[in-house]
Amino acid sequence: MPRDRSLSTFQKIALAVLALGWLAVVVGSQFAVPPLIESAFDGESSDWLNTKIANHRAYRVGAGLDGSREWYAAWSRGYATKASALATLFAGVAGCAIGLPSVRRRFKRFLFASSAPLNLAVLRIAVFGMLLYLLRTELIETYAAWPREMYQFPLIAGWFYQFLPITPEVVTPLLTIATVTTVLAVFGVLTRATTVVSVLLGVYLIGIPQLSGKVNHLHHLLLIGAVLACSQCGDALSIDAIVRAFRGADRGVVAPPHRAVRYGLPIRLAMLVLATVYFFPGFWKVASNGPQWVFSNNLENHMLQKWFELETYTPPIPLHKAPFSGVGGALFAVVFELGLPIALLWKRSRAVWAMMGLTFHNLTNLLMNISFITLQVMYVMFVDWQRLLRWVGRRLLGEPIRVLYDGNCGLCRRTMAVLGVFDWLQQLKPVNALQRSAVEDDGLGFLEDAALMQDMHAAWRVEGRGAGDGGAAEWGTAKGFDAYQKIAWRVPLLWLTLPVIYLPPVAAMGWKVYRRVADSRACRVPTATKGAGQVSPQRRWSWKPLAVVAGTILLGQCVLGAGRLHKSWPLACYPLFDQIEGRSVVWPEFEAVTIDGERLPLDDDPVREMLGSARYVAPMKSLIEIPVDEARATEVLARFVEAWRDAGELPTDESTIERIVVSRARYELVGPERPAEPAEREPGFEAPWTAIQAAAEKSAH
Repeated sequence: MPRDRSLSTFQKIALAVLALGWLAVVVGSQFAVPPLIESAFDGESSDWLNTKIANHRAYRVGAGLDGSREWYAAWSRGYATKASALATLFAGVAGCAIGLPSVRRRFKRFLFASSAPLNLAVLRIAVFGMLLYLLRTELIETYAAWPREMYQFPLIAGWFYQFLPITPEVVTPLLTIATVTTVLAVFGVLTRATTVVSVLLGVYLIGIPQLSGKVNHLHHLLLIGAVLACSQCGDALSIDAIVRAFRGADRGVVAPPHRAVRYGLPIRLAMLVLATVYFFPGFWKVASNGPQWVFSNNLENHMLQKWFELETYTPPIPLHKAPFSGVGGALFAVVFELGLPIALLWKRSRAVWAMMGLTFHNLTNLLMNISFITLQVMYVMFVDWQRLLRWVGRRLLGEPIRVLYDGNCGLCRRTMAVLGVFDWLQQLKPVNALQRSAVEDDGLGFLEDAALMQDMHAAWRVEGRGAGDGGAAEWGTAKGFDAYQKIAWRVPLLWLTLPVIYLPPVAAMGWKVYRRVADSRACRVPTATKGAGQVSPQRRWSWKPLAVVAGTILLGQCVLGAGRLHKSWPLACYPLFDQIEGRSVVWPEFEAVTIDGERLPLDDDPVREMLGSARYVAPMKSLIEIPVDEARATEVLARFVEAWRDAGELPTDESTIERIVVSRARYELVGPERPAEPAEREPGFEAPWTAIQAAAEKSAH
């Protein structure tokens, strides 16, 4: 029977309201935004907007960019276009959700697909492994020692950081606790508790370097980590899984958890978090500039700017010199970023876009030395690891072997349950020897009950030996310690034992130990069983915390993405790179002037080494703003002096220094190498040495 494709009255009204709202925003923005921005330029709008435009103009002029009224008139028209694009995006998505049932069905199938617990566990190890890497590599304690006056609190983070202590005395022990809990989360020890603690401490600790004035976009690790903390990500590849297997065996359950929506839903929500990371930068590239961002020299100019900041980096493979590399690379980036949310809805397109994403990041790393390794590792979520490992197991080892065990023996059940935890290739099929029907259904009726009760058996089909005839002629069997040897071939974790367990002394000792344990196990046989060998109902799990946390994250990411708010923590729009770059850059140059008038050049390399290439740019540019904030600039120079002192660039007798001079130098960019000399210099900011020393002493106390 064909589906009813007619719209309900409510849907028709909703679509009409949506269309009217879209039209109002598009028309209103085109006629309201330009006059508003121009009046703010003249100082005739609201105080807030007047100040905002004045600060923005000061930044542009300080960076050597156009700050004229004509530029702001064009800029206001661009904002009107952005508002129209945003309204079109919202209306399009909402309209499809309301008016197209096929879109809702497709999204539902995507979101509520089942997955294996192993897949969720791999994502857990990737996320918390990368989080551990950040805890050990981010300069958390360095920035915790900064004076509070130097911090620039990002959006959202400012609401709670202003009330939290940020000192080395507080941060150092918390960093130790975070490291321990994150390691435990990686190994799956008390997973529910350790993942929560790791994420909460990660938000606080990794957020401290974000107060430096430059927000590094590492948010996805903590956001996906928060999703995992509300899931059963410890049901595989974990110590918890081993403990749970022991407990389940005591209740008669030996099979590991099976594929279910509870394991697939967190992975799909993590994919949606990743989609928000990519989509809005791609959207704003197009919405802000139209085709100009792609079909121009813009991408090449972005590379020139990055090469200048790195100073010494040259792409090992000069792909940027290939014809149409700039336009081709820009088009590839936009298609990937905009297409990912749609590509997620189909399995094949997900695989294609995952390969595109890895290509995108590795080309960016090759050309601009930006690896985004923490994002690349997240691509493990696009692989069905359980099915991949199962396929590898079938190709290498054939079909699974049957392991027949005494279902009325607690030791036997525990052994099978633990083996199931490590059966990543799905090469073991447990068969309860007490259930004769199950034994016969597998074609193993030729095995006698008395033998099965005495020893564990392993059985496997032998090609070419009575194939298709059934019975003993078709099967190879092993029992006791020999069965464990056969099992070891099928369990990757036991492969390391293979060179040892076949040695005659080890095999003989193994048989003796097995025989002793097997013959004495009767004293531990329980008086009743609960369907040993069968899969029990899944552990109780509530989807509500996951829905609340993931919904809040996705909503926040979309709001901040729509608002272009990238200086935010722990939610944020990711770097847009939507500006049209030129081939010149204004950069600070430093000199120490002595009492005798001698001028000693100071390099910025030690500063880069101290703060890292990703974060030293923001404080550098704060020194060439017009007008410059002299108090903050002096504090920044006090931090720079530490780097110059350690590098031996300051005079041995620092009392001879009178002041530090910062000049504004404009460079014309032509290639990966930083030009030896600027095209022009102009005076900038001067800080007395006594003021710098006072700022340093204030920081120390």
